[in-house]
Amino acid sequence: MPTCRHCYSVYPRGQFIHGIGPLSQVCVRCGLDKELVTKDEAASYYSKSIANSRFSAIARRWAPLVWLGIFWTFWILYLTDVSPWNWFTLAILILGTLGTPLYIFVFSSNYQATMARLTPDYERPEGH
Repeated sequence: MPTCRHCYSVYPRGQFIHGIGPLSQVCVRCGLDKELVTKDEAASYYSKSIANSRFSAIARRWAPLVWLGIFWTFWILYLTDVSPWNWFTLAILILGTLGTPLYIFVFSSNYQATMARLTPDYERPEGH
């Protein structure tokens, strides 16, 4: 994967502007920041709203794993000594731990469709 010569970030080919000379090997964000191209010429640029929507989709996908880590930590630190609640909470945590990968697998097509909808169209120029 190519590297931007301004910010040294690695992106897929679709995130680069096309051209020769000063436009060669420049990512879309650096091209816009340095005013090498306009927003109309940068088709694969993620606007603020698209970037926020993509981040929200990623957060919704991985949030159950984060919550499981928080709940397990809370159970280990505080609820192991509480007599009747430690067993009920342990059973719920075990069910949640076993069900979370299944939940992520079942809704993976929904996540991929959302990310495809939020990805700008990229048409590879002739000769690339």
